[in-house]
Amino acid sequence: MRVFAMAYNNFKNNMKTYTMFFISMVFSVIILSNFFILMRGDAIKTLGEYNANYTKMIAQMIIVILVIFIFFFIWYTSNIFLKNRKKEIGLYIFMGVDLKTIGSIYFIEMMLIGICACVIGISLGALFSKFFQMIIFGLAGFNVKVKLDITNGALIRTAIGFMVIFTIMSIKGFISIIRSKIIDLLNDSRKVERMPRVNILTYIIAALSLGAMLYGYYLVKLSTLNVFKTLLLVCIGTYGLFYAFIPVVFRMLINKKSILYKGENIIAINSLAYRIKKNYTTYATMSLLTACTISVLGTAVSMKNLYTMSYENDTLYTASFASKGAISTKEIAECFLEVGHKQYELDTTVLRVKSTLKEGEKWQRSDYNVLSYEQFLGILRNNGNEDEIAKVNEKMVEGNKVIYIQRPGTLASLVPTTKVRIYDEPYEVSLGDIRFKTLGSLLNEVTLVVNDDVYNRLKTQGEPLHFYGIKVDNEQQLLNKEVIEDVTQRINPYLDNDMEKQIGIYKIENVAWLRVVYAIGTFLFLVFVLAEASIIYTKIYSDAMEDKEKYQILMRIGGSKKDLERAISKEVALFYALPLVIGLIDSFFAIQVLGDFLSESLLGTFVISATICMGIFIVSYMVSVSSFKKVVKVR
Repeated sequence: MRVFAMAYNNFKNNMKTYTMFFISMVFSVIILSNFFILMRGDAIKTLGEYNANYTKMIAQMIIVILVIFIFFFIWYTSNIFLKNRKKEIGLYIFMGVDLKTIGSIYFIEMMLIGICACVIGISLGALFSKFFQMIIFGLAGFNVKVKLDITNGALIRTAIGFMVIFTIMSIKGFISIIRSKIIDLLNDSRKVERMPRVNILTYIIAALSLGAMLYGYYLVKLSTLNVFKTLLLVCIGTYGLFYAFIPVVFRMLINKKSILYKGENIIAINSLAYRIKKNYTTYATMSLLTACTISVLGTAVSMKNLYTMSYENDTLYTASFASKGAISTKEIAECFLEVGHKQYELDTTVLRVKSTLKEGEKWQRSDYNVLSYEQFLGILRNNGNEDEIAKVNEKMVEGNKVIYIQRPGTLASLVPTTKVRIYDEPYEVSLGDIRFKTLGSLLNEVTLVVNDDVYNRLKTQGEPLHFYGIKVDNEQQLLNKEVIEDVTQRINPYLDNDMEKQIGIYKIENVAWLRVVYAIGTFLFLVFVLAEASIIYTKIYSDAMEDKEKYQILMRIGGSKKDLERAISKEVALFYALPLVIGLIDSFFAIQVLGDFLSESLLGTFVISATICMGIFIVSYMVSVSSFKKVVKVR
């Protein structure tokens, strides 16, 4: 009972010490509970069975990622929490309390934090679950009527998942205390930091780390197939950068007296130089987390763009038909004009040719639809997509060069197509893996655009395919089964048995889950940025506890309050800036690779996400500076 009472008193009295830690735990539980509620709720079922299954799968993947993230987050913050309590543990030892009892006090106190965080987090998660789902479905563009739908299973799974992680970390802290040597605990707070030694080995590691990152960037620009090699090299290089390269830079700054003795630089630079090697894993991890965070948003935005492009391509025509024989275009058009006024129509002939490429994947050796360059431009003008004409020019189809347009519905292309072979003749892809709205989604083959001479030459070997597409307004009526059945019945006399057709029912509805990916990805981006800022804040708070005596000594020997405040601001700014800058460099290349993989330009996404990251970091920086000053009592 005495042990519990001591732990409970510590829990109450130290609330200010671990406020940020406690808030982070509550926030983690809120996020976790909301994803469990989303996955097990009824709102997701309104998306249809196909999309609901994919959305559940995505939610499950996100839960796994969140659980892993929460595990490492609690592991890291609990280590800092325990480290900051070493002095208090030393006082218990002086009072005659044995290590097992101290460990029990720590364990009970941690469990009290965990239980309170779990209860408050689950309560708030349940309370705001409807609002969370409204945000997710709203961002995804679904018109879903969300109601407060909380299942006991979702809450129980959240509680079990979080408390298992928290219990493991609490037991780890208990074991760490009882296995510690008393003399180490007493001397831990008195340990003197030493300037990291910079020798020839440090310079070699710095050069190799920088080389590994640059070579990784080079490999991935060479081919997206090297993405995993690049990932490994960049990870190793980033850790090596903070382990060796940054200390070398700090050593140079310290040796440069004109910089070191300028203003308060001597305090800020020396303070970080002393810590950099000890904390290099934190810096590097934050940098890589920044790159992952921005990549998450890049993926989310790409999914939205892909869905939008697929939707526009799929709804390019209200109805489309393809046949080897002639199509009764006039009669078919009259049937659809009863639905709405005609916006445009396309009546053309597409050339179907055989691929004779012997190497490559099976999908690279499928049939192609071929359009002449002038025919291609005419289709873009006809469909109201004149702005896309600026993306191409006649040089792209000179000689045996072709423009390669992805098949409808293609999400990504890991291997860029550089060549095609048609009837044993090679053709070079001048512009590939792009998406143009030309023939809609009825013909599910790659479309090649060639010059007139090549087109005329291929006509002698290829098979002509008549294509007719019509777009009318008020086409939403065709989503009504009765209307579409009536239209289908009226056009049936004009359809051949071998004719391909697509009327009103759009294929894109089967990939509507891509919009959910966008919504969840956007939300996760904000969660990860906030968590990243929280980790850095926690580390800075720990550093402030360590620096408390140093700053008080500086004040006693005559250091002015103004100078020390500026030194603190510079030190904290560098702590935020180092991982952010390296992380943004990593993410810039990562987002480019992602853009190449998805055939999307993500530069705008990078700028937006980088701006949001910097904005959140600036706010966190200001809070960190204020907390640092409070801890060291320079205010």
